[in-house]
Amino acid sequence: MSRRLSLPRILSDGCVLQQGEKTRIWGWGPKEQEVTVTLSGRRQRAVVGLDACFEVIFQNLPSGGPYTLEVTCKMGQEIRRSPVYVGEVFVCAGQSNMELPMRRVWERFPEEFSGQGAQDVHLYKVMEHYDFANPRKNHLKAEWMSCQRENLEEISAVSYFLGKYLYKNKNVPIGIINLSLGGTPIEAWMSREGISKWPGLLENRRKLQDVKVQKNLVEQYERAEKRWQTEIEIQEKKSLNQAISWMPITFPGSLSEAGLPDFCGCIRLRKTFRISSKMKGIQGFLRFGTLTDSDRIYLNDVLIGETGYCYPPRRYKIPEGLLMEGENQIIIRLVCRNGKGRITPGKPYEIVTKQGRIRLDGGWEYGISAVTKPGPEQKFVNRGPTGLFQGMTAPCLPYVVRGVVWYQGESNDRNPDAYEALLKTMIMDWRREWMQETLPFVIVQLPGCGVDIAAGDAWPRIREAQHRAAELPDTAVTCNLDLGETNDLHPLDKKTIAYRASLAIRGMIYGEDLNWKAPQVHGWIQQGNQIILQFNTGSQKGLETVDGKNPGEFELAGVDQKFHQAYAAVRGNEVRITCPEVNEPCRVRYAWSAAPCRGLLCDKSGLSAGPFTLQLR
Repeated sequence: MSRRLSLPRILSDGCVLQQGEKTRIWGWGPKEQEVTVTLSGRRQRAVVGLDACFEVIFQNLPSGGPYTLEVTCKMGQEIRRSPVYVGEVFVCAGQSNMELPMRRVWERFPEEFSGQGAQDVHLYKVMEHYDFANPRKNHLKAEWMSCQRENLEEISAVSYFLGKYLYKNKNVPIGIINLSLGGTPIEAWMSREGISKWPGLLENRRKLQDVKVQKNLVEQYERAEKRWQTEIEIQEKKSLNQAISWMPITFPGSLSEAGLPDFCGCIRLRKTFRISSKMKGIQGFLRFGTLTDSDRIYLNDVLIGETGYCYPPRRYKIPEGLLMEGENQIIIRLVCRNGKGRITPGKPYEIVTKQGRIRLDGGWEYGISAVTKPGPEQKFVNRGPTGLFQGMTAPCLPYVVRGVVWYQGESNDRNPDAYEALLKTMIMDWRREWMQETLPFVIVQLPGCGVDIAAGDAWPRIREAQHRAAELPDTAVTCNLDLGETNDLHPLDKKTIAYRASLAIRGMIYGEDLNWKAPQVHGWIQQGNQIILQFNTGSQKGLETVDGKNPGEFELAGVDQKFHQAYAAVRGNEVRITCPEVNEPCRVRYAWSAAPCRGLLCDKSGLSAGPFTLQLR
């Protein structure tokens, strides 16, 4: 049977095509039939090959729209796609911080939800799908949508803000292809050829090609998880039939700090509070930071919300009529999987209504209802090597794009020494597969973070690997140390993250004369036991610090290679460093920790300096 005329999902209604010398339209149809493609008053013809594929190239299409894309063949088949726009197209790829939707940053940027959004920014969100057998030709599930108000909550925050900045700069339709999935390592986004240098990754991929292996991994975890949850439920039933022994505890904080080290199982937390008559029955919401790991929260014995894992901020609606004058009670059922139970410090813990707020931090009580071994570790099939590349990236490859913004690295922190080679290889891999040898990459260097990450200096080493990736041509790295949150793996300020990426795009890709590079050391002088570091700051003459204090993240080491906290002062484009414990400095490093925050360096425009190490002699 002859194949019917069809287009890939990425060429659907609402798509944005890249302007410039080459705009590719492709699809499938009856073999050896002539296909006519019409767009913006221009017409191209092609003959469908023996592989049932066709392709045409338009040159120098006028930016703008909406246009109508028409594809016809002599057998009478016809396809129409409308609206279609022509402008600038970028790929935003990575893991959860690139995927994080706008609803998660609502409290930081409420103004974005009160307007019309960004109707000239269009996002193509590719939904999760992995394939270890072969690269897919078409997406299983994906769609274009305008970043207008009604779509805003589920749109990637980085993609949205980046699109807004680029539209303001270029004044043409902006298309963002979002390829992201939380918790995924870089090797999941690489092709088979890309991982060919790593035998272990190839072997892992080979095993996952067997659908039975995939199924067994999932089923083994599900059985183990069911046994673990059942054990909790059995113990809970027994404990609830008895009087729970309630003990005092103070939150926020960790269970370990409260005398419950390595606790796994289920713990109940309760707090009694009083309200006045003016708050009786009023609607509101509970803001309860983040909890490790999963929770159900009851207000006056009514379940008001639950979350199955640790990362999302808890924000639960309080329905009308639930709050009572006088005494009220909150009970939290908290399940702790791995001995790291926590009510995260530094987050809001309160009830919010139009009549006021009730703080919920401070004194609580706890009662243990189940004690277990640690919960089973989930094996995520979607994180296997090449799976997401073949299932999500490969169908995009014929689509001409202007560049890529890559925000990932968190899930490779268990083996940071391998990340530089993986990242550089992945960049070259995508350039080869995308058939764009100079495809620009902007790498978002990891912000500061102090929880839920690998211990030691894993994150500084990941950041160093990201910095070294800029040794490749047409590659830039943005520095974001000051944009992190020490108590959250998912910092809220995605707007500034996107702004710095937009500056790199404008400087590196569009060649604009603007300050977009972070301050970097270009030389140093040693005067006795004092080191004077000299920085490049572009057009911004002089350094300063984010918090206005003296630089606080410098360390010096002598011949013994032991680092000590150093004193530092800014003078123009220089930083002068001394340390009483080091008479003969041999090494200096800056911001070499997971969450550096004291006196972070920046230039006069606010661009943050990235971490570094220097061998002085």
